[in-house]
Amino acid sequence: MPARRPCHKDLQLAAQVRDELYWALGSIAGDEKLALLEVISVEPWPDASRLLVTLRAPTVQAVENAMLRVQEAAKAIRQEIATAIHRRKVPELVFRVVH
Repeated sequence: MPARRPCHKDLQLAAQVRDELYWALGSIAGDEKLALLEVISVEPWPDASRLLVTLRAPTVQAVENAMLRVQEAAKAIRQEIATAIHRRKVPELVFRVVH
């Protein structure tokens, strides 16, 4: 069975979250390393209730450390997104860090 293609509204939500992630990563207090991560993509996964966020770390060595930092800050990041996107239900964010 082929995967369901995301609808326009799902893609619109993903784009809105992607735009807000630039601000959220830079505003997490006390962790300037998160601000160094680049948002590569945000995709509905498998639908808009969960979004796959792909981030790029500046170096290969930083990937594992960045993943730990993102997991620790995931709740704060989601709260930042929730205040910015004005949706009744904020999607769950699943992070992947690559180089």
